[in-house]
Amino acid sequence: MVEHGERIHVIGIAGSGAAGTALLLQQAGAVVDGCDIDAPSPYTPQLDAAGIRYIIGHDTAHIDGVDRVAITPALRALPHHEELEAAEARGIPTLTWQALLGELQGAPGRIGLGVTGTHGKSTTTALLGHLLVAAGLDPTVEVGAFIGAWGASVRPGQGAPFVVEADEFGDNFLNYHPAGAIITNVEMDHPDYFADTAAVMDSFERFVRGMGTHPALSGRFMVIAANDAGANELVARLRGWEGRILRYGPGGEVEATQVAFGREGTGFTLFDHRFEMSLAGEHNVLNATAALIMARTLGADMDALAEGLGTFAGAGRRMELIADTAAVTIYDDYGHHPTEVRAALAAARQNVGPDRRLWAVFEPHMYSRTALLMDEFSTAFTDADEVVIADIFASRDTPEAMASTGAETLADAIERASGIPTIATGDVDATMEYVADHLGAGDAVLVMGAGKSYRIARGLAERLATEPRS
Repeated sequence: MVEHGERIHVIGIAGSGAAGTALLLQQAGAVVDGCDIDAPSPYTPQLDAAGIRYIIGHDTAHIDGVDRVAITPALRALPHHEELEAAEARGIPTLTWQALLGELQGAPGRIGLGVTGTHGKSTTTALLGHLLVAAGLDPTVEVGAFIGAWGASVRPGQGAPFVVEADEFGDNFLNYHPAGAIITNVEMDHPDYFADTAAVMDSFERFVRGMGTHPALSGRFMVIAANDAGANELVARLRGWEGRILRYGPGGEVEATQVAFGREGTGFTLFDHRFEMSLAGEHNVLNATAALIMARTLGADMDALAEGLGTFAGAGRRMELIADTAAVTIYDDYGHHPTEVRAALAAARQNVGPDRRLWAVFEPHMYSRTALLMDEFSTAFTDADEVVIADIFASRDTPEAMASTGAETLADAIERASGIPTIATGDVDATMEYVADHLGAGDAVLVMGAGKSYRIARGLAERLATEPRS
């Protein structure tokens, strides 16, 4: 367990999860510093405000006098890293930031809660945290996205609930042993790590079977979608598992009714209460349903939850409104899987209505994912009127994967399958310029991707500020 006064050095501290965990480690009494070759980042201002020192670049001197070294998992793949090698040579324990976050969640007096699934983790985690705050339960929350109301990707709290976004990539979520879990869906993704769908299912099963217990949840409690094939398979695998399972959504034990979609948001009825939220899309009705179930199980007051849901502004880069001028609306979204693209476009269409021209601007994330899911991508853009494809963001791809497909191939597949005008436009800067040059008055733009696509959305907003459409 993390000890008061323990010195912890975080390599890769400028990332969302690492920065957030550093803040929570400091709150727990550890003495924290770090380094990152990519600092500063959107997450380092919070480190500055907390007085957590970080250095740009890497040097073996950074680990002098530290008790433990925390890393981002991606560093394991590097053939040589001077700080890691020095820590190993000196016998300094090295572990991932996820492992440290698991230690914090498992501390005495905490109720561990995990939100996982192939899609919807960040929004559902942030929403559950927001609801618990509204109910006065003062939770600690870690999300893989920036939350404006908290000014960070984490919220330190003094209450018992400790909520984490539990990411399946690299089996990272196996570091957590929550008593309560929300599973939004289970689908094949991350082909650079999981060999196939069976490997994904195996990983999720290990996560569930590794859950802890807590009296507040009468042991173990899993809230899992009822209308998802992967979730159905996971439940079927869990025969003999000692814990409560509640299915939600269409076909489940708890389902929102009287759902009303409008340009200002979405309303629905659940537990005989009427709820209104600014979030759009059927997927967010499901996300809200899961979060409300878990909060209610923890004893939250329903009126407080209804008020809380109405004030939830969303998570960073999850249908985030970047610009809304008299002529053009721009959203930025983290969606990078066909299921996410389809849901995000449906939500954008709900927001802007049926008559406005909607641009889908997409930066594919990883050649391996694009190649594997090409058929699904080709039919995921049907709510758009124009589709623009930026160069693929390689991320962790191997040279072999990068030779497997390209942005032009995806653009051709979308146009052939959907009949929607689609063009590949080059890197994110060239893509921004293309869209800016072709936007018309009344248009709406949804930018999607997990790489550098945020630069497209922000670049468009800057262009609109100097070159308004009329």
